[in-house]
Amino acid sequence: MEQIFDITTRDALDVAVAELRQHADKKVYYLEGELGAGKTTFVQHWLRQAGYDGAVQSPTYALMNEYYIGQHTVIHADLYRLATPDELLYLDVRDWGERAARIFIEWAQNGGDYLPAADVFCQFALRDGRRYLSVAAA
Repeated sequence: MEQIFDITTRDALDVAVAELRQHADKKVYYLEGELGAGKTTFVQHWLRQAGYDGAVQSPTYALMNEYYIGQHTVIHADLYRLATPDELLYLDVRDWGERAARIFIEWAQNGGDYLPAADVFCQFALRDGRRYLSVAAA
């Protein structure tokens, strides 16, 4: 599965998220791309479509946020500020796969070997004033 979406508008992003949400067997998403490319906004739209109606904030400073939708937990991590991968142990990273229905990880390359393996790689890019999302299954 490799797809490229133009996600320049919120409506276009909603369409891309709706299509990706149809792949219920995909659990761990690595979100890659430069600052401001749309990674957190993607998770916000995903959570809204899943029925979450609370505040969705970037986990840049907290490193990880958890959201609860019915009986399901969604983890959204942003490892940009992680000094060493060992810091993930304080966030119970080894339990993420067991306790979360979905896991979104920004800047996964900073997490070393502690992270669960990706099911989907999402590459966000800014080009010529437009935003793009390239999605590939692991």
